[in-house]
This record gives sequence, structure tokens and C-alpha cells, in this order.
Amino acid sequence: MLRKIAFGLVFSAFVAHGAAAQTKLVASYGPGYPWMSAFVAKDQGFFAKHGLDVTLQFIAVGSNQPAALISGASQIAGVNPTIVLFADEGGADIQIMAGANGQAKTGSSGGALARTGLEIKSSADFRGKKVGVPGLQSVIHVAFMKWLKMKGVDPKSVTYIETPINQMNDALKTGLIDIALPAAPFTDQILQAKTGYSVGDYQADLADPFTVYSVWAMQHDYIKAHPDVAPAFRAALQEAIDWIGKNETEARKTLITYLKLPEPVAMSVKIGGFTSEVTPAQMQWWIDACKELGLSKGDIKVSDVLAK
Repeated sequence: MLRKIAFGLVFSAFVAHGAAAQTKLVASYGPGYPWMSAFVAKDQGFFAKHGLDVTLQFIAVGSNQPAALISGASQIAGVNPTIVLFADEGGADIQIMAGANGQAKTGSSGGALARTGLEIKSSADFRGKKVGVPGLQSVIHVAFMKWLKMKGVDPKSVTYIETPINQMNDALKTGLIDIALPAAPFTDQILQAKTGYSVGDYQADLADPFTVYSVWAMQHDYIKAHPDVAPAFRAALQEAIDWIGKNETEARKTLITYLKLPEPVAMSVKIGGFTSEVTPAQMQWWIDACKELGLSKGDIKVSDVLAK
């Protein structure tokens, strides 16, 4: 009997030690499916498996993510590459430590959608139009301007109107904007409502061959103080990505939980490519794009924004 009690005490101590070994942190994310691998990693226990006790926190506006990191409200933030570039150029010390989502030559979940009733047949027809972007100098805004320039159209010939991505359908309907640059699931919403039609898959056109659009970032000081967190987070994401490949229907259900999407939308929304890694070449693509468009001073180096 005493032996059983002793064993129980040892086992309880072991369990308590294991629980205490979990690193607690908050990972903030925004609207859209790119963060689905984190949802799966949380729900399927992959974060816990790698020693992380992760609380997922929704932040609606992507440009608020750096402030959450700096204030300590979150330790990891889901952002896009240009947010990191501009934040660091402004004096922040934020680094990308994992990938989330990107775009290949096929399987786009975005694209430019023109208001039904307009006659837009080529990139030249974009001149003088009002284009709704989810955020000025966001990856979508920067990518679209780069695409226009590649097509021989001056990006400055277009008027850009910052439009919340979940309001683009209404903005098209009322004529506030002529062209919307949404992402899933709002692309599907506009097409199904016949408020707009596709006029250019700029993200697929730009893919080189895989362009990263969404990433996870941390403050450099936090990375230095907790060197095991970033590798563990990436490993958990990769396990989640592998799991999604075999369990897509179940994985889509996390969009209902974490994004509050209606089930029919969550089950049908187009999903692009997930990635847990970001290469120097992929990050250099954004640095070069921002410099080419005159949005950046060009002083930021890959090593400044990409964690080792």
C-alpha cells in the first residue's frame, strides 16, 4: 500500500513538473484563413506537444499587431511581411520567425474583383479607378501596385481607398470603390453575390514561385530570452500543416471556432498554401518591392527582419 502511495506521489510530481515546463504565451491573429495551422496546432495538441501553452487572441486590424508585441499583450503575432518591414524601419525590433500562408502560381484565394456593370477588360482599364485595399501599404496593396507596374500601368494612376475586408462587398455595391482586393472568404462572398467579377489574379501572376503573404513574428528581445520558443512554434505549425493535408474537413471547422465563419462558408472557402518557414529570398522579394515602389528607404536588410 505504501509503495502504491509513493508511486502516486512520484507520478503526480512528474505530471506537475511537465505542466510547469510548458511555456505560456499569447499568439495574436487576424481575420482570414492564413492562421488556420495555428488553430489546428492548438486544438490538436501540437503546441502542447512541443512545450507551449498557447492562448490564441483575435486582433481585427493587422497594423495593431506590432503594438501588441511591443506592449507585451502578445508574444507572437500573425502579421504580413510589409507590416514588419515598416515597423522596423520606424524603430521597432520585430523579427519574422515562422511562415503562415503564401501564394503559388495556381490556387489563388484572392485576386482583383471589379464592380458588376463596369467594363474592365485589361490592366490598362484600372487607370482612374477607385481600388479598395484592406490596409494601405499592406501586402495586398504593395503586391497590387507591383503587379500594375509589371503590366505597364503607373500605380499612382489609381486611387486607393482603405476598406475593411469584410466591408468590400458593400463598398462595391454602393459604388464607394470600383475594384476590391479581398481575400478568402470575402472573395467568395463577392462572387456569389454577383457584386463583382474577377479581372486579374495578380497574386498568382506575381508568385515567384511561392510568395509568402502571412507570417508569425516576435520581438527580437523575446526571441533571445526564449530561444526554444520559435523552433517549437514552427515545429508545431508544420505538424498542423501535415495534419491539415490529411484532415481538411476537420481542419476547416476551426475557422468556425476562431473566425466565427458560418459553417457553409468555412467548408467551401478557397484555401491557399500553408508554410511554416520563410526563406531569405521570400523576404527579400518584399524588401525589393517596397523599395521599387518608393515605399521604403531600402535600409532594412533580410537579417534585420528574419530570425535565424
